[in-house]
Amino acid sequence: MFDVIKKTVKSSVLYGIGTISSKLIGFILIPLYTSYLTTADFGILSIVEITTTLITAIVSLKINAALFRWYYDTNYLTKQKSIFFTSLVLPTLFSIFTFSIFYLYVDELSIIIFETNSYSYLLILMYISAALQVTFDLVLHLMRLQDKALYYSSISIVRLLIGLILIIIFVTILNRNVEGIYEAIVISQIITTLFVIRYIIKNSQFKIEIKIFNDMLKFSLPLIFAEISGIILTISDRYSLNFLSTASEVGVYSLGFKIANTTRVFLYSSVMLAVSPMIYSYIDKPNNKRFYSKLLTYFSFGVMIFTLVLSLFAENLVYILAEDESYWSAINLVPIIAFAILFGTLKDIILTGLNITKKTLIIAVVVILMAALNIFLNIILIPDYNSYGAAIAALVSRIFSLIIFYFIAQKYYFIPYEIYKVFLIILAGTILTAISSLVIIENIYLSSLFKFVLLSAFPIILYYLKFFEEIELVRLSGIWHKWKNPLKWIENIKQIKF
Repeated sequence: MFDVIKKTVKSSVLYGIGTISSKLIGFILIPLYTSYLTTADFGILSIVEITTTLITAIVSLKINAALFRWYYDTNYLTKQKSIFFTSLVLPTLFSIFTFSIFYLYVDELSIIIFETNSYSYLLILMYISAALQVTFDLVLHLMRLQDKALYYSSISIVRLLIGLILIIIFVTILNRNVEGIYEAIVISQIITTLFVIRYIIKNSQFKIEIKIFNDMLKFSLPLIFAEISGIILTISDRYSLNFLSTASEVGVYSLGFKIANTTRVFLYSSVMLAVSPMIYSYIDKPNNKRFYSKLLTYFSFGVMIFTLVLSLFAENLVYILAEDESYWSAINLVPIIAFAILFGTLKDIILTGLNITKKTLIIAVVVILMAALNIFLNIILIPDYNSYGAAIAALVSRIFSLIIFYFIAQKYYFIPYEIYKVFLIILAGTILTAISSLVIIENIYLSSLFKFVLLSAFPIILYYLKFFEEIELVRLSGIWHKWKNPLKWIENIKQIKF
């Protein structure tokens, strides 16, 4: 089992580079945004970003998930190229059709969201960006299916560099503000797509598989509703703040969310790129449920370390990323949102049983209910507590979501999860975060040292609580002895075969 996890980590490295590079642009540009955009402008940018995510989920038809299921199906191995071509063309046609409707009502939509039609052009750019993203994401999914990890990472890095350069030019030199950011994004997407045209043609057979696509659509439709509901669950905090508070509150909350969300961006996304195919490949293998069980345990451990880093050093991170004091109230939001994201990622792992048994409709229904709960909590809490209310609503709704999905998933596909160990992880992380918030040290150096001590105490606490199994301690000890000498790092890295 430890060898399987080690292999997963290795596979995650290259995919992680690609995933991180594609997501990193938003994080790298935070200091630029907080310097050139007011909190209100940053809030508007955040609303457009999360709306882009929603549009992408709709126009994609979630065909990428179906492609994973059908591409290596033994009944369709001879039709892989035509299936990919069909998966690429039909969602593209659908996005063009929906854009024509969107364009007719873009002024009204701008007024509904921003109380002015001044942002109609920005919303048009947003929709074009979402449609281009759908096409590019499908190509990246094919690279994953073909295990083209190096190519995946290279293209993602190229996209990062092009987008980064263009956004800096449009914002700092051309003074194009939020519109300039999306103009740069659209241009970078077009350029990057041109780089993969040859790969697309090579892996396509110009034939539309209507019957197969209908079957794929039946599989993906419940996932569309589940994903849309999940996105609503994620974005309702900022939309609620936009309608119930001010754009400035949205901006402050968005900074806290972007910092806290680095857990999902840097860890969760890269690991899941490698793990998702493995989950399905282990369905019929012996001892598969132990793999699923250990996946949750190890994943909880890794995510909690990220959560602790963000929670303990939230003040340092906010000061680094935003010199403008109007953003500094985000400091207290980061730990709350970070723990909300922790529970959200654990929920995604818990869904393993429902995905294996193809109970996607149940996933959709529960996620819709949880999205409704989140919106209700936002309506109750935001008028009195503003961005803090939105953060608390996010945390509470994700805790409920995790608990409900756990019991439902276990009913349809029982997995002997190590719930006690997961509880110990959450408990230890919560206590350390609480201690950090209660102990105030004015000296920044002493404060940072104290936080490092708390972070270092996390695995030690788990050790004394008998969290680690004997075999895990032996393997960890072996890794430590192998890597503790920095002079051998290069030699060890060369021995890793991806």
